[in-house]
Amino acid sequence: MAPSNPNLDPTQLLRYVVQVDGLSSSERIGEAREQLTALGLLVDRIDQDEMEVAVSQGANPGADGIRDALESVGFSVGDITADPS
Repeated sequence: MAPSNPNLDPTQLLRYVVQVDGLSSSERIGEAREQLTALGLLVDRIDQDEMEVAVSQGANPGADGIRDALESVGFSVGDITADPS
């Protein structure tokens, strides 16, 4: 069976910058990190109200998956920007 998108490299990394309210304590930061790593994301950076994560195209949960995971534990998620590496 041929891949649905022959130009898609499942090993290519895709980076997301995620605006998140509520990263105010080490416990909340740990909770956000845990939710994202459970989706297969690599957490590169966490600053006040912003996270940068990476995932291979083949395991990509997408912006909706990221938003759902964070909102399920009480975070307010703003913009999510994707940037292919």
